[in-house]
Amino acid sequence: MSAIQSVQKAIRVLQTLDAEGDWLGVRELARRIELTPPTTHNLLNTLRELSFVEYNATTKQYRLGLAAIRLGEGTDPLNQIRLFARPYIEALANEFDETVAVLVWQNDQAVAVDWIQAEHPLAVTHNHGVVENPIVFASGRVLLAYQPRAVQLRYAAREDLTRFGPNSPLTSDEMVELLEKVAADGFAITKNVANSGIVALGAPVFDSKGNIILAVGCSEPMSRSSEANLSAVQKRLIEITGIMTRKLGGLSGSRPSESVA
Repeated sequence: MSAIQSVQKAIRVLQTLDAEGDWLGVRELARRIELTPPTTHNLLNTLRELSFVEYNATTKQYRLGLAAIRLGEGTDPLNQIRLFARPYIEALANEFDETVAVLVWQNDQAVAVDWIQAEHPLAVTHNHGVVENPIVFASGRVLLAYQPRAVQLRYAAREDLTRFGPNSPLTSDEMVELLEKVAADGFAITKNVANSGIVALGAPVFDSKGNIILAVGCSEPMSRSSEANLSAVQKRLIEITGIMTRKLGGLSGSRPSESVA
């Protein structure tokens, strides 16, 4: 293996651990990056010596180490996403004068990195940071729809789905079925989930490998919503997220292969 090949493979290891945001075993990691377990193990040992990965001796799994995290902090990826998405969500907000938000999936959580609130007296509001209960949001459902099945089930296990009412999945099986539909449709719609009085649409943006980078959501009160307006927002949202995907050299996404039952 040449030095350049070794660096490329080590970067793939780090990128995969970063995308997972949790512990991974050698065999699973090797399968994802399409290398043999021995080669992957050797790369992990080298990265571990340099503190780029951390090892759990009990579970025999790995995750990003302090050196990789500190290196990444210098670029602030969430800020880069915010800067990239801002002109697109401004265009959407200006066109429909409704609340628009950008969410990403990070460390097994939905995180709002930017949002523009509608100027109406009655408008949907957002906060920056971790989004609680992402399954009730259209953009949260989009993020979950393109995660590996293990991530989806891990989320379902820690969420009390029954408290969100009839307009949301009540069991993990119902949630998986719903997310399958969202992934197939390429967008999500929520109406009055948890008696919120809100209608929302969400659509994904992908990178060049078909991985979801972010979800854009547009929300409005049901009292101001109509089927004609909802259809117009949906069409424009899908158009804009498609432009964003192409800008990133991206492809239409799908859930990673390991998520297929």
